This record gives sequence, C-alpha cells and structure tokens, in this order.
Amino acid sequence: MTPSDYTYQDASPSGLKPLRPGQDLSVTEEAEETDKYNFALGNFRFGFALGVGLEFNDNIKLAQDDRISDFIFRPVLNIDSEWRISDLNTLRFNVGLSYAKYFSHSEFDTNGVLISPNSELALTFYTGAVKWTVRDRISYQEDTYDVADISNAAVYARWENQAGLEGEWAINQAFKLNFGYDHYNLWTTQDTSNSTSDAAFQLQDRAIDTVFVKPSWQLNPAIRVGVNGSYSFIDFKDSDRQDGKGLLVGPFIEWQISEYTNLYLEGGYQQLSFDGGSDFNNADINQLGLSASDAALVRGTLQDNEDSNSYYIKFEINNRPSEFFRHRVAFSKTAEVGFLSDYITLYNVEYDADWKVMEKLEFGPSVFYEHYTTSGSLGEKADRIGAALGLRYHFSNSLTLGLDYRYIWKDSNLDGQDYYQNLVFLSLYYKF
Repeated sequence: MTPSDYTYQDASPSGLKPLRPGQDLSVTEEAEETDKYNFALGNFRFGFALGVGLEFNDNIKLAQDDRISDFIFRPVLNIDSEWRISDLNTLRFNVGLSYAKYFSHSEFDTNGVLISPNSELALTFYTGAVKWTVRDRISYQEDTYDVADISNAAVYARWENQAGLEGEWAINQAFKLNFGYDHYNLWTTQDTSNSTSDAAFQLQDRAIDTVFVKPSWQLNPAIRVGVNGSYSFIDFKDSDRQDGKGLLVGPFIEWQISEYTNLYLEGGYQQLSFDGGSDFNNADINQLGLSASDAALVRGTLQDNEDSNSYYIKFEINNRPSEFFRHRVAFSKTAEVGFLSDYITLYNVEYDADWKVMEKLEFGPSVFYEHYTTSGSLGEKADRIGAALGLRYHFSNSLTLGLDYRYIWKDSNLDGQDYYQNLVFLSLYYKF
C-alpha cells in the first residue's frame, strides 16, 4: 500500500526517507541485510528470490460505473547484488521484475516486463572527506492507483529514470554539507482501452533537472538541524504543456527523541511556475469541428495558466519499542506536477506498522488519507482513503506465504471520477 507520492520516495531532494530508530541497524535488520545475499563470486555477493501471486481486483479500471473485476496472475523475480570494492567503495545493483496476466481481460496484460521503482544501480566512493554516490534508478510501471488524479483507467504505462550524483561532505564533527544534481525522465508508452484518451497520457512525457544543497549542523548527539534548498527545471515534450520551474527551500530538524523513537520535520516555501497556459483539452476540442476563432476562444477558457506559491510540510515519526514491533506516522503537504493539470496540491497522512505476532507470523496494517486540488478552470477537488492488511507466514528462512487485502475509496467533485476498489492478493515467495 502506497499513497500517491513521488514514484521514487526521494525523487525530491527533501523527499521523506525511512529513518532508523537508534540511527543504526537493529540486530534483526543487520541479520536481514546479511541474509539477503545467498551466494558470492569473489567479492560480488548476490541474492535471488522468486515469487508467484494471484490477485483478485473488483474494479481494475478505477471506474465509478461499469466496474470490471478480474483475477490476475503476477510472477516476480528479485535480484540483489553488492560488490565491496574496498572498505570505502561499494557498488550495488538491485532489480525487481514482474508481470501481470489478466484471466478475462487480456487487453490489460503487461506490455513487456514490469520493473520495480526500487531497482537501482549505485556506486559509493570517497575523495578525501567527501562521500560520493552515483546512482541510476529505472522503472517500468502500469498501475494507476498510486496516481491520485487518475480515474477510469486500468493502465498507465510509463518508463521512469532518475540519475544523479550526490556529495556528502563532513566538514567537521558538527557541520555536514549535502549537495548534488538529479536528472529525471518520464516516458509514456500508452496503448489504452479505457475512457481516458491516449493524448492525456502522452502529455505526461517530461524531463526534470534538479540541483540541491542541504547544509546541516549536529547541535547535540540527538538533534540535527539544517536547511534544504532545491531548484528544478521542468521540460515537457508536448507543446500543449508549458515548461516550468520549481523552487523549494526550508529548514528541517532530525530529532532522536529516544533510543526507540525519532522524528523528522521540514517545512518552508515551495513554488511551481509555468511559462504560459497549458492546453489539456486540445484533442477533444479538435473533434468538435469548431471554427478557428471559436476553437481559440474555447482553448483560452479552458487553459491552465495557474502557478503555485505556497508552503510545504513534511513530517515523519518512527517508533520501534521492540524487535517485534515498529510503526510510523507521516504527514505532508506539497505541490506536484499534475496529470491533467499543471500542478496538484496534495495533503497526505499515513500510518503503517510491522508486528511480528509469533516467531513465524508477521502482521502489517497501513492506512492513508489524502486531500488534493488541481489547478485550472476545471480543477478537481477530491479525497482518497486507503487501508491495507498484510499477513506473512514464514515456513522457513526461504519460503514465505503472504495474504494481503487493500481497499481504496475516492470522492471527487467532478462527475464520473468517484470510485472504490477491493483487492485481495495471495502470494508465495521463495528466497534461494
């Protein structure tokens, strides 16, 4: 279960990242980290895992009316690898591959192989006191539920790639400076059979270049404060969407409240500005047979020419009172690039937990609520609520049986955009 956030959790330089109570890995996490590699070639360690899943989805198109249900077969392969070139230099590669086969609606079968957003190639090395990380993350996804402002679509086929360089300079024991550059691309490969036109998906193709800097100070062993700043250049492929720029700047605090609890809080000013009005309705207007003057008048009325100038907040608190239970609460208010609008203002709150009920049984509930508004004269205002329950039974260190349930409900002010969805997923996972 994931709320609608950036596809990559840290696509934004200030994106929320998991915080570890106690800062270091727990005994359990250290064992899990070591255990995921099951064979080696020289200094290269590998881990392979295979899984199969059977999903039942009662609303695969996220539709208000004409709901369609289906069973879906989902095999998966995960590969993790690590090469410790030296004590200070490490190369990591991990990839998750999967496929979706619909039993009754084969038109929604995966077009190729799905690549998990967690897939990454990263190299860490040092030059003096500066730690460098060069990384590239690529994914191919088709699900639509994690994009809040999409309804009436079963497939949103897109490639995403994020490449970047980040430096971490420990200037002294208290002062640290993080800085870097990211290049992000989104390419759609849409061939849909739903009520959302192909043109709407093609309008999403874009590149975003971001430079960021994040100085911070360790006030005491428990508290680190700093300032985060980033500037982005947004370049859309389609001329119907206007290019833009993004600015984000604000202070943050990381607070180790206790051995078991830590907190992250960031807030400040965020701006998204665009070079002119974007035309999201050109494809529909061209089919009306209007004269040039009438068509221009309609376009001018429907153009999205709003900019966003507001505040942002990102908050997260983690608590792990024992080796068997941890939970987390997070809240954020941000402006993001929209789907059928220049931008979307999104409020999100979520809670999730992991509970080891017995030696071999784990239970994981999660819930989220989000409220969003989109820019433009036909802007949408909507709420989404989601909840999920997950059970994992470990027959052995290698074989795991999973059962998951997820519910999502959306209420929109626009006609035909409401929906609810129930999903049940049964999985079997084998780690070599």
